[in-house]
Amino acid sequence: MKYISFLCFMLFSQCGFCNVKISGELIGIKGATGVGVFLPVGNHPNDYRQTIYPVVNNKFNINFNVSSEVFIRVRIGLRTIYLIVAPGDNISFKYFDNPDKYKSLKFEGTNAAGQYWYNVYNFQPLDNYNHHGSLLLALATESKDQGLKKIGKFIFEQTQPLDSLYKLKQISPQFFLLAKTDIRDMHALNLIKGITTLQEKNKNSQLNDKYQRIKDALFCFAGPAKITNTQTYFGAMFLGYYYESKLEESNTNKSNSYKLGPYSGYQMAPAAIKNFLLGDILLFQKVIGTNEFNFTTAFAQYCNDFPESPYIALLRSLTLTAANAKTTKPGANISIDTATTYNTFNDIKRHFKGKSVYIDLWATWCVPCRAEFPYYPGLQPKLKQKSITSVFVSIDIPIMKTQWVNLVTQNHLDGYHILAGKSLQSDIKKIVYQQGQVSIPRYIILNKDGRVVSWDAPRPSNPALGKLLDKL
Repeated sequence: MKYISFLCFMLFSQCGFCNVKISGELIGIKGATGVGVFLPVGNHPNDYRQTIYPVVNNKFNINFNVSSEVFIRVRIGLRTIYLIVAPGDNISFKYFDNPDKYKSLKFEGTNAAGQYWYNVYNFQPLDNYNHHGSLLLALATESKDQGLKKIGKFIFEQTQPLDSLYKLKQISPQFFLLAKTDIRDMHALNLIKGITTLQEKNKNSQLNDKYQRIKDALFCFAGPAKITNTQTYFGAMFLGYYYESKLEESNTNKSNSYKLGPYSGYQMAPAAIKNFLLGDILLFQKVIGTNEFNFTTAFAQYCNDFPESPYIALLRSLTLTAANAKTTKPGANISIDTATTYNTFNDIKRHFKGKSVYIDLWATWCVPCRAEFPYYPGLQPKLKQKSITSVFVSIDIPIMKTQWVNLVTQNHLDGYHILAGKSLQSDIKKIVYQQGQVSIPRYIILNKDGRVVSWDAPRPSNPALGKLLDKL
């Protein structure tokens, strides 16, 4: 099941006649070659397909068209910057290498005060849920109305700064509506998930009935039929969660024509919401490469039901790209090593002894792993200059071999590629993760002697990687 995720296709585009213009400058950051942008599909947010815009002399420009206000995300290293854009917007911002959330961004242009506030608020999104624990505890002892009153007061306090900015005319009505909707849905969604967990752990039917009535009220509050939610970030997640909960109802409905497996509940949505949800999940499967439902059947039905959808042209383009990748042989600089047996991490070290190595631990199903691929072309000159070899180690299961090769070819990942077997995966868990939880992506740097310089090196998108490589 998907909730948050992100991947990558390398596209460099400029548009002289675009109606949204964004310019950015990186201050105190060296070595950045590109920023990742999750451009909308039509007027809907996109959380999976990343476009790389080049950074030249620490500056970049992002230009595109929209016909209505919508969220986009800009990714600089590990930092995500959220922007609400509308036709005619001209936004400029500076990003500083400063851990202080109040001093890392400076905005000018359209809705500058609102863009700044929203990004400060979501600097560490999980921090926004710190008070949810006490709210959930109170629901067990207080009445439904008392619990909802506390939740309402909390959410009102979270959005109050937006009310002030709007009254001072520092943000537009469109920005105000989208930002407020998004924050309300952010909290409603997390609280609903928390209440669901309480229901699963609780055996008191009377208490569970109260929990359900509170959940129903929060579902209504967030608005499963609000078209505005299809233009926001967390609101879009709420829609997905709500209609996934309609799975059982959908499976008993004779009009279940899409056969979307765990996402069949999406068919219970109103047409405008359904257009977005189905297009979004089709994009998710096409980009991420999951096989949770029959894409060909579902896409054909979608084209019939929503012939004007902006998702159709994009999905056809991605389908063609994937088909070409299957018939394209790996380039001369790509080595798919299926002949050598690597049973341990030391086997890798021995095989590449005498070379400095940058190891990328990844898997085809790992969205953050694949989100780093577009940054490799910008990294290659540094790797070549320092005579550093790229080694990609996939921890996929054997049946994913074809998709593994296709992704390597499609993303032009120059270097050596190893599909780790059970023995190597077990040893990686032991040596790299000290028998702890395996978390990817993970990057490791070896020097020419085979000594580990860094067990947890910066990602390709992180400018700090260049500084570390310079020390080899």
